[in-house]
Amino acid sequence: MAGDFGNEVNYCQDCGEANIAGVDRCENCLQPLRSVDIPESQQAISESSFSVLLSSLRLLTPPALSPTASVREAVKLLVENRGGAVLIVDGNVLSGIFTERDVLKKVAARPGALDAPIAEYMTIDPVVVRDNETVAVALHKMAAGGFRHVPMSTTGEHYRVVTASDGLRWVVERYIELGA
Repeated sequence: MAGDFGNEVNYCQDCGEANIAGVDRCENCLQPLRSVDIPESQQAISESSFSVLLSSLRLLTPPALSPTASVREAVKLLVENRGGAVLIVDGNVLSGIFTERDVLKKVAARPGALDAPIAEYMTIDPVVVRDNETVAVALHKMAAGGFRHVPMSTTGEHYRVVTASDGLRWVVERYIELGA
C-alpha cells in the first residue's frame, strides 16, 4: 500500500508516539528522535540522508503554464524539458501540477484531450513541501499521497519540484561518499 513504508516506525523516547522511520523529530511532541531504533550499521547513511533539508538538493525550476493553456502545450514542455512535471500557475498562485502520469492516466485514452485546457487534467491544489523540510518529509508525503512529484516552495512565489528520484539520488550520493 502507498505510504506504508513497510510499517517501519520509531517510537519517541519522550512521549511514546509512533513516527515513520527516518523522521528526525516526533510529530506529536517535536522532540528529536533518538537513533535507538536505527541499526548501528545503517545509522550514518540513515541519519545523514533523511535529516537533510530539501534546500540542499540540486533541483531545477520546472516549466509553468497558466490553467488556460492546452494539454498539448503542457505535453510539449514535458518532452522539451525532459521533466516529469509542469506547474500550473494562475497569476502568481500555484493552482495545480500536471505530470507524465496525468498524460498516461487521464489524457492518453481521451480523443481531443490534447486541445483541452490543462485545468481539466491537472491535479488541483497539490500537496506542497517547503525548502526547510527534510528529504524524509517529502518522501513520506509522496508515498502517502501516491505521487512522485511534489512542488517545493522556496521563497514567496518561487517553486521547484521534488521527485522521488531526487530523494533517492541524494541518498545514493551520500552512500557513495561514505564509501559504503
